[in-house]
Amino acid sequence: MAKKHEIEPEGPQTESHAAEQALGDQQAAQTAEKARHGEEIAQAQDTPASKAARLRELSDDELLALAEEAARADHWLAVARRAQADLENTIKRLRRDQEEAVRYACAPLARDLLPVLDNLTRALGAAQSAKDFDGLYKGLELVARLFADALARHEIRPIEAAGRPFDPATHDAVMTASNPDLDDNVVAQEFERGWTLHDRVLRAAKVSVNKKA
Repeated sequence: MAKKHEIEPEGPQTESHAAEQALGDQQAAQTAEKARHGEEIAQAQDTPASKAARLRELSDDELLALAEEAARADHWLAVARRAQADLENTIKRLRRDQEEAVRYACAPLARDLLPVLDNLTRALGAAQSAKDFDGLYKGLELVARLFADALARHEIRPIEAAGRPFDPATHDAVMTASNPDLDDNVVAQEFERGWTLHDRVLRAAKVSVNKKA
């Protein structure tokens, strides 16, 4: 006859570990229960004198458990306050950095425009000492080109207008014209140049629009 499989009992170390774990869980549950009991008694009355009287009724174990719970609450309250202070400091720093960035956002453009102003100042100085109007014109033409190049480096570009189809998004029609050599609804003349920054219109071009009779 075949023997039945026998289940060997667990070793003494396993049984000891399980017993210690069960004892620890039981002690933790008892501590928590004592703390809850202590809190109920401490909060049962409104006046400090009555609370003190009720606290004196607690056992040493209940007082110890209540003190442990209070210490844990104080610890996490301090952690929360430190986290709140860190968050407030971070918000203040980010706001300060943002304000600084906005305040000095035009610094790169200003640096690129300063050489243009230098050339314009030199051209005006030369015009005072000489009557060479042709040379003055060429100098101012160079300054204008340098100015446009500086703006282009910052994605500030002129809006094409004259001879182009009228676009209400980029052109501001201030009058109409009747040029037979131009198609209908075409910009006949540009009075003031328009400019864009990236894909946004900084200033629309002031133009006249051709309208055939």
